[in-house]
Amino acid sequence: MYRLEAVNLADESRLPCFVTLRDIEDDDICELRFDRQNASPLVFRSPVDFEDTLTELRQELERQGLLLLCNRFRRNAFVSSMARQMSTGLSCYLVSPGQPVDPEKLVDSLGPAPREAVVLAEEAAKYIEGWIAGFDE
Repeated sequence: MYRLEAVNLADESRLPCFVTLRDIEDDDICELRFDRQNASPLVFRSPVDFEDTLTELRQELERQGLLLLCNRFRRNAFVSSMARQMSTGLSCYLVSPGQPVDPEKLVDSLGPAPREAVVLAEEAAKYIEGWIAGFDE
């Protein structure tokens, strides 16, 4: 279980929350459960890996005006296919402009992250696109 915080985008207030992961081995299903006070739990399942469930969680939280303060939702979080495969989708790299992926910067996707590093999915996608484009020049 991960004890994290979510940020309400309307007023920047912090909401304590929990993320629980479960591997349902009989069905090869990855299940992610998100709990916070005064709200129904959110449950996402994927036959692929936890990265899929994290993507669904992010979309739903953004619809609700929330951001989860975790490494995967940082501006510079990059998930390679190898990282997904090696960690069942629970690891990501923290990348820097003009620098290739650094294996030393492989982090737990659900590790806590500071508010200033966590952005909406659209902003993160633009950052990663720019990072990738920097190698094509």
